[in-house]
Amino acid sequence: MSAAPRTAKTESDKPAKKGKHKGILSLDAFFGSKGPLAKSLPGYEARHEQIEVAAAIERAMEQGKPCLAEAGTGVGKTLAYLVPAVRAALSGKRTIISTHTISLQTQLMTKDLPLVLSLFPGAEERIDYTLMKGRGNYLCKQSLEHARTDLFLISDPNFKRVDRWQREDDCTGDVADLPFGYNAWHELTSTPETCRGQECHFYNSCFYYQMRHAAAASDIIVVNHALFLSDVALRRSDPNSGILPDYDYVVFDEAHHLEDVATKTFGIEFGSRRLTNLMERIKHVKGLDVDRSRLQMLEDMNANLFLPFVQASAQSGKSEFFFEDVLVAEGAREATENWSSQTCNSISELQKDIQDIAKDDDTLRERLESMARLCGRAREELNELFFQKDENAIRWAEVSMAGRTDKQEPRVTLHLTPISIASILQDSLFGSDRLRLRKGSVIMVSATLANSGTFSYQRERLGIPEDAVECIVGSPFDYKGRSLLYVPGHLPAPSPTPAYTDLVVAEIERVLKLTGGRAFLLFTSRAVMNTVHQRLSESCEFPLFKQGDLPPGKLVEAFKASGNGCLLGAQTFWEGVDIQGDSLSCVIIDRLPFAVPDSPVTKARTQAIVAAGGDWFRDFSIPQAQIRLKQGFGRLIRTRHDRGIVCILDSRLITKDYGAEFVRYLPPASRASKWTRVEKFWHDDQPDLE
Repeated sequence: MSAAPRTAKTESDKPAKKGKHKGILSLDAFFGSKGPLAKSLPGYEARHEQIEVAAAIERAMEQGKPCLAEAGTGVGKTLAYLVPAVRAALSGKRTIISTHTISLQTQLMTKDLPLVLSLFPGAEERIDYTLMKGRGNYLCKQSLEHARTDLFLISDPNFKRVDRWQREDDCTGDVADLPFGYNAWHELTSTPETCRGQECHFYNSCFYYQMRHAAAASDIIVVNHALFLSDVALRRSDPNSGILPDYDYVVFDEAHHLEDVATKTFGIEFGSRRLTNLMERIKHVKGLDVDRSRLQMLEDMNANLFLPFVQASAQSGKSEFFFEDVLVAEGAREATENWSSQTCNSISELQKDIQDIAKDDDTLRERLESMARLCGRAREELNELFFQKDENAIRWAEVSMAGRTDKQEPRVTLHLTPISIASILQDSLFGSDRLRLRKGSVIMVSATLANSGTFSYQRERLGIPEDAVECIVGSPFDYKGRSLLYVPGHLPAPSPTPAYTDLVVAEIERVLKLTGGRAFLLFTSRAVMNTVHQRLSESCEFPLFKQGDLPPGKLVEAFKASGNGCLLGAQTFWEGVDIQGDSLSCVIIDRLPFAVPDSPVTKARTQAIVAAGGDWFRDFSIPQAQIRLKQGFGRLIRTRHDRGIVCILDSRLITKDYGAEFVRYLPPASRASKWTRVEKFWHDDQPDLE
C-alpha cells in the first residue's frame, strides 16, 4: 500500500476551506437509521453507543479538551472518530490518527477513510489523507549509491532487483511495496544521522521526503504511535525539528499501548552488536584509509563492556536484571564504568579521524560525515547509559540468545528506561507548551482503556488532566445470551507444580471435547504454553497450532482453514486477532494476566508507587491485568452472530476479593463455575442460567 495521498493535489489545487461547514447533518442524523451510513452499508443498524462516542469526541474537539473513550466490541469506534475528523477537515482542521498496528492502518487507508469521505458531498475532492511511516521503511537513494561500492551487497542478485524496482515510475520506495524479500534492506535506508536532508543531491526525488511533503498538504494523516512519539521526542529537544506537520487534533486508537510505546521512545536501548555493526560499516567504505587496529580495539572494548552482563546471566539463569545487580561485586562497577569511559573516548577519537579524512576527500565526504554522526550518537547514548543522573529512570540489561540453532551466542541490550512517562506526556501533549498541537485536543480511544469503570489508571500513567471528556460504552452485542464465562470452581489457585498442570490440561481437554476444538488458548507465559502444547500433542484429537511455529498471519489462516483447530498463543494473540464465525467458539485463558513482578521495569514502577504512599497491587497490577483480561475475552464475540465460551482457569476470580472486580467489568456474559451449567449452555439455543 502506497504512503502517498489518495490524490496528489497541492494546497493551491484544493477548493478553499471555510469556517464551520454548512449543511452537515447532526451526528444523530448521520449515524441514524436513515442517515448516509444506513444508505451506504447493507444491513446497517444504528447504535446509540457509536453516537455517544462520536459526540464525546466532537465535544472534546470543540472545547479543546482531551477525550478518553472506551467502546466495546461492535460499537464501531473507528467510524465514531473518523466522522468528527472529516467534519473538522471540512472546516480546515488537520487531524493525526495514530494506531499501534499495521493492520489497523491498512484498514483505515483502504476501507474506512474512503467510506467516510464518500458520505460527505464534495469531501473526496476537498480532503486528502496520507499514511506516514518512519524513514526506515523507505529506500534511501544515497545509501543505494553507496551500496554499489560494497562487493558483499552487489553480489546478491536481489540487490539488482531492488535497483530496478526503485527506477519504476510508480515506485514509492516503501518496503511494504517491494514485491520480494530483501534481507539487507537496512543497508539501503537512512537514519537521522546519515540523512543529509536538503543538502543531499537526491533530495528532490527522495521517497521519504516525498511522503513528508504529501503529508504537509494533507488534512488527515495516519501514523503509528512510535512515529508520533518520536516526533514529540524530537521537538522536546528542538521545537523547530520534528517529522509531523502542525495539527489541530490527534486521535490515538489502540490507546492502551501508549505507555509502553512512550517508555521505549523516551528511553535508550544499546545493543551489544551496535558498535560491532558500526565498525563493519566503516570497514566497508571503499577507499577509507582508517587505522584498522583502532577499529579492532573498539570491538574488544565493546566485548569487555558487555561481558559482566553475559556472565551474570549465565550464573543467575536470569535474562533481565538491574545494573546494580550485576555491578555489586568488588571492583565490578569501577571496571565497567572505566570500560564505558574508554569506549566513549575511543569512539570520539575515531569520529575525529573520520571527520578529518572527510575534510580532505570530496568523494567520500558525504558518507564519512554520516559515519561520524553515527559514532557521535553512539558515544552520547553510551555516556548517558552509564553516567547520566536521572531519578525518573532505571538502568537494566536483558540477555538473549541469537544466531543459528547450532551456533547461538548471547546478545545483550542495555536500557535506560523512564519509570514514569506521565510528566513527559503532560508537558508535551496536555500542557501550555504542548508541541505542534494548535490548541486542539488529544483523543484516546480503545476497546480496553478503562479499569473498574473509570479512567483513573490511564490518567495517572499518562498525565491526563482532570478536565478530559470521558465516555465508556459497552457492546451492542447480546453477550448474556450468546456467551458464557466459565471459571472452574474446583481448581486450586494457580501454581507451578506438576500436579496443578495435570489439572489444567485435564480441564482444557474437557472443554475442547465439548466445543469440538475451535479454540484459542491464551497464556501469560511462553513456558506454560509450550508445556501445555506438549501435553496436548500427545492426546488432543484436534489440529494444534502454536505461536512461533509460523508467522502470526499464516498461523491464523491455518487455524481458520482447519475448521476445528486449537491455536495456542501468548502476548500478541491476546488482542488484534479478529476471527468471526464458527471456527472460533471457545477462548481458554490459563490465568489472570498479572505482570511479571520481578521484571526490572515493573519492579521499579511498583516501588515508585509504594514510595509515593500507594498500593502497588491495587494501583498498578490489578488495573493492568483487568485491561489485559478484557483483551483476551474480546477474542470470542466479534459479530452479533458469534456464540461461545470463555474459560478462565483461575479460581482466584471466585476465591479472592479482587476476583469479583475483574468479573464485574468484563462483558456481561452468562456465568458458570460448574460443568453441568457449561454443558447446558453449549447444548441450549437460549440458555437460562440465572
